[in-house]
Amino acid sequence: MRVEFKEHLLKYRSKTTAKTYEYNVRCFLSYLEDNNIPYEQESVQAYLDSCTSRGLAASTVNKIYRALRSFAVFTGEENVVENIRVVKMPDYKNQAPKALRKLERVSLIEKAEKDILRNFAIVITLLNTGVRVSELVSINREDLIIVKNEGEVRIRQGKGNKERTLPLNKETRDAIAEYLETRTDSNPALFLGSKGRLGVRGVQHVLKKYGIHPHQLRHTFITDLVRKHDLILVQFLSGHSSTDILARYSKPSKDDLQIAVENVYS
Repeated sequence: MRVEFKEHLLKYRSKTTAKTYEYNVRCFLSYLEDNNIPYEQESVQAYLDSCTSRGLAASTVNKIYRALRSFAVFTGEENVVENIRVVKMPDYKNQAPKALRKLERVSLIEKAEKDILRNFAIVITLLNTGVRVSELVSINREDLIIVKNEGEVRIRQGKGNKERTLPLNKETRDAIAEYLETRTDSNPALFLGSKGRLGVRGVQHVLKKYGIHPHQLRHTFITDLVRKHDLILVQFLSGHSSTDILARYSKPSKDDLQIAVENVYS
């Protein structure tokens, strides 16, 4: 059943989401088996309540619930997830995501330049393309086209398994090309770790050294684009399914408002 469920997920979800859902469902089924509990509405509610009582974040509990709901739909037992109480999520939809200020971007790049070429290429690619970390680690060398004055990368494992091709600016092309010149292996992955393809946790570890969360770089890229370009263009480059999601990136930050009133008559 678990194998069939994972195969079902891969048809409609990204590889990362499918893996997370499968893991959460596997933990839930183990919980039922270990406690000799039947698969019913009460057991779903009890499991989610236990996750909350263990101190898991509301966002995590909601992700677990979405995985269990997906499994219930797959098995045709939607009734077990009806009227389930989950921790209410904070309303983030109208908040401006935290993007790096110009000086913070410059500081980050200066730090990354002193690091190994792979890490510098990772930072520059995330900052200049806005790709998700899960998309970044799925890139293969064959997905790249880099020539003298232009370049592009094909994102195969986009959210919802949507594929898109993104242009690469000169800074990104140079950083990637310089890193690849040091590679003598035949591994297809663009970015390698000590045991092969670099994973999401590996990228998180790299950025942690700089005091940066991976999603901040995506927020920085999208926020700057939203303020300068048409939303349809930004929607394509960011891989968002709707321009409505992009509206929160155009919401002015506290600093934007302060600067506006300081210069209102200047």
